[in-house]
Amino acid sequence: MRTIDETAAAILEPPKGMLVVDEYAEALVGADRAHRFTEAVLHTEGLSDYVSAVLLTPEAFAALRPSGSRPLIGVRMTTPEISLAHLAGRGAAFAEWRENLSPLDVPLGSVHIGAEVLARGAAAAQAAGILPVLTIAMPELGASSITVSQAVTTNALLALRAELDRVGVDPSRLLLRINMVIPGLSNPVPADSEQVARLTTALLEKGVPAQTPGVLLLSGGQPLDQACAHLQAIAADSGHPWQVTYGFSRSLVAAAAEAWRRAEDAAESGRVLLQNCKRASESVAAALVSSGARS
Repeated sequence: MRTIDETAAAILEPPKGMLVVDEYAEALVGADRAHRFTEAVLHTEGLSDYVSAVLLTPEAFAALRPSGSRPLIGVRMTTPEISLAHLAGRGAAFAEWRENLSPLDVPLGSVHIGAEVLARGAAAAQAAGILPVLTIAMPELGASSITVSQAVTTNALLALRAELDRVGVDPSRLLLRINMVIPGLSNPVPADSEQVARLTTALLEKGVPAQTPGVLLLSGGQPLDQACAHLQAIAADSGHPWQVTYGFSRSLVAAAAEAWRRAEDAAESGRVLLQNCKRASESVAAALVSSGARS
């Protein structure tokens, strides 16, 4: 069994990243077929060339058949009843917490995440010898500007960092999964990759401890080409102490899930998925080449 440090290093192995097959993918294919889709995803030939880890829902993880040839498997922690020891015993390498609050439930001046829940989860995972992955996702505020996105995400990240310090979580033994700084999906003012990279890097430098080994970026509802362009620009900044890669969900799985929903065509679904994961991985590889050329 890998140590927490070894798991983090394996997930961050360049130019790979994390594929998130979560509730979004399950909704696309239908609950009755979700476990078959997940199995097809995990058995996609060549997936491990571009993907180091796959994040699953507890239901999908519970239905898995044992296999030693997959990327690392992690589980989204959705209820306190899930036993970390049980997950580790069944081969889970990491556990992810995501505690977003509805903007309607956030008092003025507060943050949109449950920082205490995330910190407690991280502490419990570290105590159990499992790598914690903590996710901060920007709520969809429609026409919000890119500066609003930066401010909201920065406040959440700083609140999480303070809570992690208070609880005594070791920042060197966790990964952060966080949204890029982009405008709301219906905002009429577009942002180019240079601006996204500059603002995203600024918030990461402000809120991510230097000891933390890596950051996984969400696609945040962006089309794959756009998400990859922004990912490449952010990852190309070699001035920070942590690695940056992708932790995408819908931009990687949406088209594959649609192919599966239409005909349960594992070959076509796998082809689409592999093509998308390769595109994300190539963005990280290109960023590494670019940052090396500048250093």
